[in-house]
Amino acid sequence: MLAVSQALRELRRRRVRTALTSGGIAIGVAALVLLGALSEKMTRLVSGGRDFASGQITVSGAGAGTLTGMTRGGLVTADQLHDVEKVDGVSVVAPIVVFPAGDTPASLPFTLAPLVFGVDVQALLLNRRAPQPHVEAGRLVPSPGTNEVVIGSQVARAYAARPGSTLTVRGQQFDVVGVLEPTLTGPDSFIFMPFATAERLLVDSEPLLRRLALVPGSKILPIATAAAVFWAPDTDAEVVAQRIRTQLPNVSVVSPADAVRQLDRALTFLNAVIVGSALVALVVASLAVANTMFVAVVERRREIGLRRVVGATRRQVVGQLVVEATVLGAVGSLLGLGAGAIGVAALNAFTERLGAPVFLLTPRLTLAAGLLPAVLAAVAGLGPAWRAARLQPTEAIRWA
Repeated sequence: MLAVSQALRELRRRRVRTALTSGGIAIGVAALVLLGALSEKMTRLVSGGRDFASGQITVSGAGAGTLTGMTRGGLVTADQLHDVEKVDGVSVVAPIVVFPAGDTPASLPFTLAPLVFGVDVQALLLNRRAPQPHVEAGRLVPSPGTNEVVIGSQVARAYAARPGSTLTVRGQQFDVVGVLEPTLTGPDSFIFMPFATAERLLVDSEPLLRRLALVPGSKILPIATAAAVFWAPDTDAEVVAQRIRTQLPNVSVVSPADAVRQLDRALTFLNAVIVGSALVALVVASLAVANTMFVAVVERRREIGLRRVVGATRRQVVGQLVVEATVLGAVGSLLGLGAGAIGVAALNAFTERLGAPVFLLTPRLTLAAGLLPAVLAAVAGLGPAWRAARLQPTEAIRWA
């Protein structure tokens, strides 16, 4: 405590320089908090998708197609769904229809526009990795053969919907029977409805599909944008996925391991870009600490020399100057952390009105933003402190 009080006294003696240096650190920390919170939100969003995809084998049509503003992999036909069911090791095949609820894209980066998610919700409960959904209000499962839907928290907020209200999707009205708890992942932007209901909505709203479905003798229905395949107990998911690839070469198969690799690779790259930019700002701020401490050593040569003459050891001199640098970094860190937290709250309040919060301030980010600048400042102060400790007392006291 004595070293800290001495450090504060020395820093108060040079108020302008201390304020400028702390301000530079605070700017770097605020940038770390904002960009880190953006990275944390993106990590949570992608992690939710990874958990979902790694708990099933995802089968979709090979190739790509564009249908009225939607670009995605080819659709899975009824014959292909039946063929997947026949593959050895397959337990359940749950067809899924996913498509935008409207023609308007997401208004904010790192968020999803409302999506229709047509599936047998009971089948999704077979997923072995994704956490089970919970409702905040109403019930979890819409009744089959009805126009009932369960919506995510982001959709409920955007449309001011709740159980008992109606929701218009692609010109058709649906009854909201449940609202999911916030997950900060994909389901927040989903409109869950029975598969048959979503399939009918997709066909009715897509002229090309409607024409194909009306062709006499057409076997296009049921049709899905993908299928969640669950394997039997005591079987290997990767082996089952390879069997599907071998027996059905005209479909695209993503095994749990494939999903984890693809999503982790994308997440690592994006996080490196975002967090790396913030760390550059923080390193620049640390260089400002080193510069401040070098100047302080030059100005205090006589003082340091006198301390050495009266018995101060090199270790004590180094320790005192490093404590000063650490305190300088800690002050800037607290200022930057407060400014960053206020910025996150203000920006989230704004983005929530547009659909969804974009930033996520987590405990680990708060801890990193609070400790890392002080550590970097201490490291930056080591060089000047060691230089001061090497001064010969008789040489140092000549400085007036």
